[in-house]
Amino acid sequence: MAWDQLITLTDDNGKELTLILVSLNLDKGIYLLHIFEEDRIVKKKYIRNELILVGNQILTSTFSDTVHFMEELSLFDGGNDQNKYLTIAEHQKTKNLKLKIDGDENIFISKSEARAMYKIFNLAFMGYSVSVVLEREYRFTPQNLTKLLHDQKYLNK
Repeated sequence: MAWDQLITLTDDNGKELTLILVSLNLDKGIYLLHIFEEDRIVKKKYIRNELILVGNQILTSTFSDTVHFMEELSLFDGGNDQNKYLTIAEHQKTKNLKLKIDGDENIFISKSEARAMYKIFNLAFMGYSVSVVLEREYRFTPQNLTKLLHDQKYLNK
């Protein structure tokens, strides 16, 4: 992965957006794709989207889905079969979360990992305004996001 570079792109209104990959859990390959706009005149940064990437899979593609994923993490003990992204798995009387992803790989998240990921997600907002994401979220299509991430070597082909 291209950890040492920022990705920039321009939205439909000519605003430059910056994408940064934030590791939520490096060992398990779970990342937050942090997309923001910077207004250098007023010296303010605005969140434009937050996405969850697991290995080579784009798990969430909208801000609301990402918030939903993070809330499922925060409700670890209250897990049920209606969760969209996670399920509760028990091994030797220890509860873990299991990611619902395509493929044969099983990714389990412990309670402490879930809490740490939720905390990192919230820390990623420090210094940024979220008002713009609610009004003008930058929407990706699965196709253009996949192409962008492949071009920048964030995803393996």
